[in-house]
Amino acid sequence: MTITLPKALRTYQYRPLTVFSLLDVDTDRVLPRLLELCVKGGRSSPPTTDAEDFAGYRDRMLASGAVIGFEDKADRALLDGWLRSCVIEMGAVSRSRTGEQMVAAAPLSLASYRAGLPTERVRHRGVDDIVYRLLLDELERRGSGNPRAELRGIVAAATGKGLALGPEPRWEPQLVDPDRLDIGALLEFRFLEAIEMGDARPVAGGVFPSPLPGVAADLAATLLTHVESYGDRLPTPALMSSFAALLAVGLFTYTLRTDRAARELILAGERPADMADLAPASGLELYCDFTGDLWSESDRMCRRCVERDLDRVRQAFRDRMTFVVVENALSRGPEEMARIRALPPADQLVALAALKDHRRVENFAGARLDDLIDGAPDEGATEAEIEFLRRIQASDSSELDKLLDVLADVNQDKATKNSVKWYSSVGGITKPYGVLQGSNANRRSWRYAPSDELLQALLLAVFVDPDTRTVRNRLSLRAVLDILHERFGILVDRPPAFLDGAEARAAADANLEAFKVRLQLLGCFDSLSDDFSVQVVHHPLGAA
Repeated sequence: MTITLPKALRTYQYRPLTVFSLLDVDTDRVLPRLLELCVKGGRSSPPTTDAEDFAGYRDRMLASGAVIGFEDKADRALLDGWLRSCVIEMGAVSRSRTGEQMVAAAPLSLASYRAGLPTERVRHRGVDDIVYRLLLDELERRGSGNPRAELRGIVAAATGKGLALGPEPRWEPQLVDPDRLDIGALLEFRFLEAIEMGDARPVAGGVFPSPLPGVAADLAATLLTHVESYGDRLPTPALMSSFAALLAVGLFTYTLRTDRAARELILAGERPADMADLAPASGLELYCDFTGDLWSESDRMCRRCVERDLDRVRQAFRDRMTFVVVENALSRGPEEMARIRALPPADQLVALAALKDHRRVENFAGARLDDLIDGAPDEGATEAEIEFLRRIQASDSSELDKLLDVLADVNQDKATKNSVKWYSSVGGITKPYGVLQGSNANRRSWRYAPSDELLQALLLAVFVDPDTRTVRNRLSLRAVLDILHERFGILVDRPPAFLDGAEARAAADANLEAFKVRLQLLGCFDSLSDDFSVQVVHHPLGAA
């Protein structure tokens, strides 16, 4: 495609709606960076790590005398394997894929942020900054007088066992009680000691407020209460793993709810329920298969749900570009845009959607399409592309829809490819805690089938009362199923509405029995009767 779009329309992102940059992201790699922001009050030390000098840092660790017994070549190879498998993730150098470099440190303790990896913050897609802001907002809603200091204390107590924090402006992790760190975390600390830390500085760039304030607040509450409730009950690596699982599934469902809300807003012109300050129960219907019976009716339903959501991901590009075009059109009237930008984030989107048929928007879209046609020959467009533009211009659609058709033809494939990367990465398709299972390279294999690790993390969240922030020791099976749907959109015992039928209901019944077996294998389910009221799920960690 050689059609050259105006600079303002070349994007396929609209951060006031999506908040995050919709590209692939690794939630495990985000955690050390998030820990640093929590400790340093939203500031960060510029990375000084030489990512290609793994051997140098290893040798400096050995020279310090903190790690002994790895003098000969075979022992050093063993140490390398230990570091690479448990502490440092290695990857190829740039796109040339020549050589290797350190790309991430495992979030085994608070000290992991010392690594300064990944060295490029852009790889976090805004997740670190936005989640940090959401956690502060949650503490402010609770009435905290100093949310930054309180968050630092919560995070340090939960993830810094055996460690102390040095003075500002570096906040350097210091070892005070090695016996409180497991062997992997202690090895990581010793390896990272060789990395010099710089002074913390304010982070450049802003955070986009969420247009789904209630949904974002619920995500923050889930994450913060998880750290508070289980910081003393779980080893730090297990706490970080379950936190990463809840973060990933939270981002996954948040994005799906954002896409759905934008679609409702553009079609109906009314503020969707998910844009309220207090979020309603999730309207998502993520039917998750627990039978493991490939190509069964239950398996077919979870695959169909993935197909439905991928269709929404594709549609979401056009919705985002609608807001981009409307905002660009209205920017030529500064007073109108100033009025809109003074509104809360959700109300801004409602106002923009209400103006999508405005004369100014139609004139702007028509003028941009005329410019594209006039400039196409000089830009090297082919005859087929020029004919395509003229055919679009001659159609009976609105000027806005015509321009959106052109934008979709030019950018849709790239936008969808990147959005699907976000969808699959926060869906955890390559992670042990994914809600998505299948081959990353084969979308037809994708299915909603939570792993045991994700199920355990979800249960930990379910057992925390969101109102009192206390941990419950037991819940009825019915309550667990209801909470999974209301908070995470997960269906177990009934089919999604668009697949409802006798065969689907029978498959969901079988899926419920498989779910009970999974709970029994986790050691937290009593099945004494077919009556939901006496079927009890116990806390996965036992009584408090």
